[in-house]
Amino acid sequence: VVVIVTLGYFWFIQAPLAAYMRSRADAVALADRVKTLQASAARASGAPAGDLEAPLRAFEQQVSREDKVADVTSLFAKAVLDSAPADKLREFSIETGDRVGSTLAESGSGRAPVASRGAESETPDLRLSLFPAPVSYTPVKVTFASTFEAVAGFMWKVRDLPTTVEIRSATLTRGLPLMKLELLAWVYQRGAAAGAAPQP
Repeated sequence: VVVIVTLGYFWFIQAPLAAYMRSRADAVALADRVKTLQASAARASGAPAGDLEAPLRAFEQQVSREDKVADVTSLFAKAVLDSAPADKLREFSIETGDRVGSTLAESGSGRAPVASRGAESETPDLRLSLFPAPVSYTPVKVTFASTFEAVAGFMWKVRDLPTTVEIRSATLTRGLPLMKLELLAWVYQRGAAAGAAPQP
């Protein structure tokens, strides 16, 4: 009788009981997950809608419509002269290249791809093509030799510029007794957006 009862327990009772316990544990876990998802949905529904125009306003504020190359080069020159001692400044020069422009997309999509010269190193940030305005840039090269402190001071002062400026490269060459810095920057300028009326 004991053997029969034991076999009956393992065959008819233990397996269904174990399955029931597993199902109950899964149900509790799923109930907790539903509560978590409901709480997340409630928080998300109360959040304010994002301002989709904010990136466009920031782009228009930070990338000037006017040609700011002269202003940027003047600020570069002032930063060099303010950082480097007069008796420890050598080979100082600022050179500007030709402006590289971009055209509106011929597909009529309203987007403005940024033109490049074919080389990957000369391709601007592709995110600029997400904005509805053509973007051009002018390369500016700053070269000078001075103390390490003067180079660091110059790099620290190159900020708060009148338009977006991308530092493409900065090469520091060790010398005796001076350090030589060769900096290449792109000064960006935006055009009119597609379909926008020209300004007087």
